[in-house]
Amino acid sequence: MTFKYHSAELFDKDKRGGLLLQIPAGGHLFRLERDDNMLLHFYHSSPGTGTRVATIDLNSVPRSDRVFIGFTWSTSEINLYLRTREPDGKLVYARGIPSQKQFRIGKDGSIYQVRDQGVEVMGAQVYQNGKPVLQPTAIDAWNETIKAIDIVLTGKSEEGFMFEVAITNLILVLLVTGFESYAKKRFLEIEQEGITPNIDALINSIFSRRERDADIGTRLATEANEGHVSILELIIGKGSINFQDYEKCKLVYNKTYQIKFGEIELESLVLDRIQKYIKFRHRIIHVNALEAILNVSEVPLEEPIFSNRKLAGTAIKDFNTLISKLHEATLNLRRQD
Repeated sequence: MTFKYHSAELFDKDKRGGLLLQIPAGGHLFRLERDDNMLLHFYHSSPGTGTRVATIDLNSVPRSDRVFIGFTWSTSEINLYLRTREPDGKLVYARGIPSQKQFRIGKDGSIYQVRDQGVEVMGAQVYQNGKPVLQPTAIDAWNETIKAIDIVLTGKSEEGFMFEVAITNLILVLLVTGFESYAKKRFLEIEQEGITPNIDALINSIFSRRERDADIGTRLATEANEGHVSILELIIGKGSINFQDYEKCKLVYNKTYQIKFGEIELESLVLDRIQKYIKFRHRIIHVNALEAILNVSEVPLEEPIFSNRKLAGTAIKDFNTLISKLHEATLNLRRQD
């Protein structure tokens, strides 16, 4: 984006800073402001990348009432450009870095600042009339899951081995639930960031032939239009996809966004273990929270898998690897920014 800007106050050190430009677009936010110290900041924010900032020090630029301003953005970097419009004006350039000041767009269209210099905020949420308008992004929610697990791992008890079993089983439950939450949130965020989902392929993959023959696609489109949401938001809101079902999760990411879990640079053994952890979570929740041998139904045909800190450490690493690679794959999709 490029434009010409005219202001007698942009280079006036006696004037306080202010907002030059702010544009929310889907999940993207573009913000240009000058602060009280004569620093020109370009902020770009999206759910997948978080907020990044590129800064030009106007103190080092010759004063002018007329300037050219431009900025670029992608999932890998942002850049800010400025040049005074005099014949000898030189182009000044700055590349973005992660910003301590974080901005988010709520479902109500409002702009929320959730962090700042020296201020850390976790789990920022805003509700209106009992409905959420701002919740943590997929990657933020996952990172906070890991922080919660790190806290759990500091626990101590005199119960010995049984305490280790309880801690490990709790961690497995948190990891699987965190994966489900990430996969569901990120599935929606991708659309908000400018990727067009393949709705027809998604409908064909999750609804029965009988439902498709009854023209469920048209009914969903009508309902989404009446509810002022996208068809994808409507499908997710109805709970039509169980993202804790590994095969279903893998299928919908493939059909909707052409992301294949088997092609995101993950070892097959990691994916195999992920599927086992999901099965272990089911057994922990529905059979025994203190299950010490998590694959007991497969023993002696398989070697026993004990619930211990070594297993917890491997599971944390595996889930972190999966989500890191999956998140990277979502950022590499071709966008219509």
